[in-house]
Amino acid sequence: TVVLAACLTVNVYFYPSEEVDQTAQQIIEDIRGTITPENDLEKTPTGEGAGSHWWRLTGVAHAAGKETTVSSPAIDAIKKRISQRFDKLKPYFKAGAIGEANNGLVSIRDASVLPMKDRATLNRIVNEENSDRKVLYELVAKELGVEAKDLPKVRQSFAEKWQKFAKPGWWVQDAAGNWSKR
Repeated sequence: TVVLAACLTVNVYFYPSEEVDQTAQQIIEDIRGTITPENDLEKTPTGEGAGSHWWRLTGVAHAAGKETTVSSPAIDAIKKRISQRFDKLKPYFKAGAIGEANNGLVSIRDASVLPMKDRATLNRIVNEENSDRKVLYELVAKELGVEAKDLPKVRQSFAEKWQKFAKPGWWVQDAAGNWSKR
């Protein structure tokens, strides 16, 4: 008589979309502040008190009331660099030279709106920004236990949030690759 015994381990992995979305929201809020009526076109204040300061100070609610706290010294350092660089990027966003791409990166859309002397600076700043964003997405994915195959989903979640935080008049890219002003 032959007896065979086997042990089978099944690892089930589910992409943590809610946690990734919450984390992206929180990180971008940390970098750019909370959404206000001036940069959130999806919200339209109506009714009594719509123009009051309470509207500006109201933050974005985290899904299911949970706050995600993904942090590490490396993530904090990247957030600080991105935050400090934001003031340098603002004039280029405003001029329409750059926009928030559909892949979570800043894209140079139209450098011709800038004088030739400013284009090398723009390229350098955008490259630094995108380099930091790529590392940030990888670190967030690692902290949340996201598998490497799902890194594009992490980037997509961040792309949606960056675009949501874009000011009116700034350029954003849709899923098909078309650009429009927010």
